[in-house]
Amino acid sequence: MEKLTDRQRQAIATKIRITQVATELFKLKGFESVKIQDICQAAEISTGAFYHHFKSKMEIINTAYEQVDILVMDRFESKYFSSNLDKLLFLLCEGAKMMEELCWVFVGEIYKNLLSIEGKYSTKPDRRIALKVKSIVEDSLKSGELDNSISSEDLTMIIMRISRGAIFDWCLYQGSYDLKSRMEFDLNLILSNFKLKNSDEKVRR
Repeated sequence: MEKLTDRQRQAIATKIRITQVATELFKLKGFESVKIQDICQAAEISTGAFYHHFKSKMEIINTAYEQVDILVMDRFESKYFSSNLDKLLFLLCEGAKMMEELCWVFVGEIYKNLLSIEGKYSTKPDRRIALKVKSIVEDSLKSGELDNSISSEDLTMIIMRISRGAIFDWCLYQGSYDLKSRMEFDLNLILSNFKLKNSDEKVRR
């Protein structure tokens, strides 16, 4: 992924801000009751500015995951990591942090919408985060950081499934706990099973 320009970052930041304002309104009034004019007024933007970023109110829901992924990937590219496992944890925990910023009410709407639309972005194999996770997993298996008794495809699916499950559970509990911390705990627990096997083999050698 090419590094974002300042203009691209600003456009995404504006979309996220509109999304956050819309979230608060959805929380207060419910998704169906909120009109585009309500969102524009609360966000202090014109209707034209809204339609520059979104085609409809529903598109706020549909594109939220993708916008989060773009920002997470941009932050990822600008950081240095001491290991591939650190890369994995950053990608998914930073995404969890941004979900918390969007609020469980809005994220819950995303999940509800995902059940009723075709081409669900969060499960697409060519999703930016999924592709990066698979690439990092492959590097981890090759370097010996993780036990290569499991395929990169299977391990990537497990990691992405845990990530989605953690977010869904957080929504079920109405955002009552720290999602980023829980995501980090769950991922470390799973990854340690593969890492420990490899470590034991190295000791025996």
